[in-house]
Amino acid sequence: MKRNSLILITCVCMLGMASAQDVTGSGTAYTVPPFTTKLYDDFNHEFLSPALWNTFCYASNVSLECAVEIQDGQLRLARRIPGQKNSNAGSQVGVTTASFSNPASIKSITTDLVVRDIRESPCTANPSYGGNAGIVATFFNAGSGDPSDDVGAQLLLGRAFSDPPGQLTVLGQFFQNGVYTYFFLGNVSLGTPVTVTLTWDKPNHQFLTNWTNDLTHVTTQGTMPYSFSDTTPAANPTKNLQADTLPSNCTAAQTWVYVESVFDNVYVGR
Repeated sequence: MKRNSLILITCVCMLGMASAQDVTGSGTAYTVPPFTTKLYDDFNHEFLSPALWNTFCYASNVSLECAVEIQDGQLRLARRIPGQKNSNAGSQVGVTTASFSNPASIKSITTDLVVRDIRESPCTANPSYGGNAGIVATFFNAGSGDPSDDVGAQLLLGRAFSDPPGQLTVLGQFFQNGVYTYFFLGNVSLGTPVTVTLTWDKPNHQFLTNWTNDLTHVTTQGTMPYSFSDTTPAANPTKNLQADTLPSNCTAAQTWVYVESVFDNVYVGR
């Protein structure tokens, strides 16, 4: 089991206390369920289509820079927020999101992704979670029908100040009721173009992760099995392309985290 200094816990519509477990992801090749996969958006137009996307920026503290825009034929998501200065415990959450319209039927999402920049003004007394970007999706409900019982998964690239310079960690996670189980999927350099896929494999009660380094053409697959009942539709079946900042609270210095990422060639499976 490999532990990394970065545990990525992101905002998924509802914010609250979250815990995490570290589980090494399986590298075993798998068979993807037979979906009908189509191009959803290639961003080769001036503005985002309201028929395809809803966008928002969230901050648990003061909101600073936030960008959700098409730039040079790609979707650019950027975010920066500060930490609070009244404590050396906990962190704040800043999110910028492009959310899929009519997401309930989506079972798989593929996108090209480049994390261009993650910068952080850190706190020695309270190291932060840093920042990340990737796919965040809610797929089903564990049975109660309550939104807090929704189950989803994430495929994220991120880093914290304590990580080696220029290194991103690739993680898969699934979540339910504020508990996150995460799977280490490898490392890649900041600025590297990758193609990522997150899939709900309902017949085998697992989530599938797939990421390809588009420079080396090396592909890493992972499986994230779960034990929840998965027959109840999600109360809030959101599917997002997302960038998150998680600056720590710090009494000694003003902390902040900045994330900039671009997405392209989004495909969905239904």
